[in-house]
Amino acid sequence: MMKIISVCGLGVGSSVIAKLNIESIMTAEQRDVDVDTIDLGSIKSAPADIYVTTRELYDDFPDDGDYRAKTLVLTNFVDQADIKAHLDARFAELGV
Repeated sequence: MMKIISVCGLGVGSSVIAKLNIESIMTAEQRDVDVDTIDLGSIKSAPADIYVTTRELYDDFPDDGDYRAKTLVLTNFVDQADIKAHLDARFAELGV
C-alpha cells in the first residue's frame, strides 16, 4: 500500500484539508493509498512514498534523505483537479 503524507506547519490545519481531498481523489480512482498528516518538525519520523506540502514549507524540508525528491508542492490544498493532476503525474513517474 502506498503511503502519502500531507505536511503543514502544525499538522492539523491545511494538511488535514489536503488529506481529505487526497483521500477523496484516491477513492474515486480506486487506489489503495494510506493518507496521513504530520507537522514539518516530525517529518523524519514519518516515512512515506509521497509527501505533499506548500512552497513555503518545502523550503524548510530536511536536506538529508530523499524527502524533497518525494515531495509534491501544491499551491492549493482545496483544488481537487490540481491535486489530482500532481498526483497522477507522480504515479506515472513511479509506474503505479
